[in-house]
Amino acid sequence: MTENYRYYPKQYQFVIGITWDHVDQQITYEKEAETYSKISDTTDLVIHCGVVPGLLQNIKTKFTRHGYRDMHIYSSRHKEAVTMGRHNDDQDVLIVQSLGKMMYVFDDGDSVTLNPGDGLYIPKFVYHNPVHVEPRITVSLS
Repeated sequence: MTENYRYYPKQYQFVIGITWDHVDQQITYEKEAETYSKISDTTDLVIHCGVVPGLLQNIKTKFTRHGYRDMHIYSSRHKEAVTMGRHNDDQDVLIVQSLGKMMYVFDDGDSVTLNPGDGLYIPKFVYHNPVHVEPRITVSLS
């Protein structure tokens, strides 16, 4: 295991409650606010999660108490969905799985598969490749 990340199995069970309806409502809101983005025709990126009162705002509040400012949601309803590919981030990120599975592959060949409720801390500038395993909802915090 590379020393550049930390895996937290089943540490974020409260995030499992996010449903497709929550994501759809947030996408609708963000389209109206012109803050919506998407990675591809198969993968949505919700930028300003938590601005709509309810579950997403409550989840964001919990993470804000632990020092995370920004919360994004990646959602892919298709097994063949496109991800951002191999990249690094210019800030530390915590990836938390809400629905489905995702795998993250690191340059040293190590990989971690996230199940609902699992978290993965990736320090800034560490290259990783998110690999879509099945339809998913993933929360990314920075």
